[in-house]
Amino acid sequence: MLNLKEFLDNLSFEVDSNAETTGALKEDSFFECFTDYLIEAGELDTADRCYFVKKGIKIDGYGGDPIDSENCLNVIVCDYSSSNEIENVYKNDIENVCKRSTNFISKCLDKSFLNELDNSSPEYGFADMIRIRWEFIEKIKVIFITNKSLSIRKTEFEPIPVNGINAEFICWDLNRLQQYINSGKEREEISIDLPNYGGSISALQAFGIDSPFKSYLCVMPGKTLANIYEKWGNRLLEKNVRVFLQAKVKVNKGIRKTIEKEPNMFFGYNNGITATASEIEYAVTQHGVAISKLVDFQIVNGGQTTASIYDAKKRGINLECVNVQMKLSVVKEEISKEIVPKISEFANSQNKVSSADFFSNHPFHVVIEDFSRRIIAPPKKGSTLQTKWFYERARGQYAEAKSQSNTPSERKKFDAINPRSQLVKKTDLAIVMNTFRGFPHIVSKGADKNFSNFSDEIKKLWKEDKENNLKFNEQYFKSAMCRVLIFRTLQKLVSGQDWYEGGYRRNIVTYAISKLQLILASKGKRINYQKIWGQQYIPEEMEEFLIYISKITLDHLVNTPPGNSNVTEYAKTEKCWEEFKKVEIELPSNSSKFLISKSRDSEILKEGEKKQEFINEIDLQKQVINYGGSFWAKVLEYSSQNNLLTQRDWTLLNSATAIPRKIPASEKDFKMLMKLLERARKRGFNN
Repeated sequence: MLNLKEFLDNLSFEVDSNAETTGALKEDSFFECFTDYLIEAGELDTADRCYFVKKGIKIDGYGGDPIDSENCLNVIVCDYSSSNEIENVYKNDIENVCKRSTNFISKCLDKSFLNELDNSSPEYGFADMIRIRWEFIEKIKVIFITNKSLSIRKTEFEPIPVNGINAEFICWDLNRLQQYINSGKEREEISIDLPNYGGSISALQAFGIDSPFKSYLCVMPGKTLANIYEKWGNRLLEKNVRVFLQAKVKVNKGIRKTIEKEPNMFFGYNNGITATASEIEYAVTQHGVAISKLVDFQIVNGGQTTASIYDAKKRGINLECVNVQMKLSVVKEEISKEIVPKISEFANSQNKVSSADFFSNHPFHVVIEDFSRRIIAPPKKGSTLQTKWFYERARGQYAEAKSQSNTPSERKKFDAINPRSQLVKKTDLAIVMNTFRGFPHIVSKGADKNFSNFSDEIKKLWKEDKENNLKFNEQYFKSAMCRVLIFRTLQKLVSGQDWYEGGYRRNIVTYAISKLQLILASKGKRINYQKIWGQQYIPEEMEEFLIYISKITLDHLVNTPPGNSNVTEYAKTEKCWEEFKKVEIELPSNSSKFLISKSRDSEILKEGEKKQEFINEIDLQKQVINYGGSFWAKVLEYSSQNNLLTQRDWTLLNSATAIPRKIPASEKDFKMLMKLLERARKRGFNN
């Protein structure tokens, strides 16, 4: 595990590499890299850059529209240091910076302040949004991010009232970020001391001696649940369910009626909630088990119930008689990745959640990861070095792979073969692929929402292709990495243009490339990914055309329609994309330098599928043969005892017991053997 200085070095390298790749300022790169972790940790749903400094005022960004975040206004402020040494940050420093951010919020309610701002700037859009949304805003969170170390370990800061609403300060320093990343968890742990929220909860043990985890049937007072949700919000919802079901929790009319009219019947009428924790603290009383603490608490089913109870609290409804049944599973950390998704899946069965909904574990990632480790990219112009595009299926894989290098020369070699500029994370790929699919408004909504949309498309394609497994082949991987290259190249190009004054870069890039795809589709043309893969850069003619489209894109984005002055939020709407589709842009005369015909592109795709089909056949044969005759004998014995076989099945399995002396005769036999094995496993065979 890295010490704090090594962690700072890694973070600095990530920030510097991202700045170099995208052409961004280091402060902007720091904001992007750090907030990506906060989105992953569940602290934010999205993060939009909005840098503004004036005497007594400072902000660096915000977490989207408050109405999309449970009416919570999320403001982000940065304290970035370019030093190679660990610097300290003190309580007074944080409070001063956060006070400057609350000054900005207060100023936004003064129309004369808005008149001082450039109405095409990010700060104007954000300020105007605060003014328009103020009557709906119920909470304010000021999130302070820094690559310094908080010298006093105090996580709670005194709130500051802003026009009747208390602004809560949350500090993410170098230590907290390191702790989160080292935990290996997909979100930051939520630890709840129940006495602070209304008191301990009653529970009944519901597990046997042989159970791999402990389960309890609990009575959760409605008031306690509402208090917990008020503090933690959607972070309570198990992340996979939140992301992939787009669990924008709504108030259920039936639940609301019960709370208002028959609160004492709530326990009987409502299905309750299903939750997990990694640890609990409890005492055994004369009335049974009393749970006082929940560590890593997550609600995997019952988000609507929870939100409805919280809504009742906000409206002043008395919750004293409201009790909620809760099934609580206490799952140790070492088995949580295997068990918790299954609890989530089965608990949400009424929502038709399939195993593929838990997309972080989807085999698509495994396939892309495998290609990224095997496929070597051609050397770039002026170089003889071949490199790889490193796909990070799980957080920390890149750093872990690099740490396997024991000497400086080995680490240097790793960096040369796997340059950080060619590191591609899951969310990176989702952003790029949805851009090329023509969904710039979805991309603009942020990493979580975009990733959910992308996962839906992949699940559909995977299901269609599951039998043959041909679509996601080497050609798919190469063209996907070319798309990443195009996206990142345009980011850097936009940053260097005279007309670019900062802000909206991701919106510009995703809209410009989506527009290019639309233009090409209307002309029966496709990007020549084979050429781009072969030279590992995009042709100059393509760069020029993308810059041209990007300037038109910026003009479109900043000219927002009446009543929608926030460019960032406008870019998230389908209306923005529909209007941009209407803008006429002609292909340049030199476009043949980077394009091919639709028919040629189809031929390339078919060639890729044909090659993959051959690879699949070889892999299937290897798998069947590597199991060996004794293994197939056990499959035969189990299947026979459980009446799973026809006479033809029995004959095929019996012949397989002679492997490797006797090999199955045809590809059909290899496939059938694997189907017989799958059938046996579904009926309980385990070897």
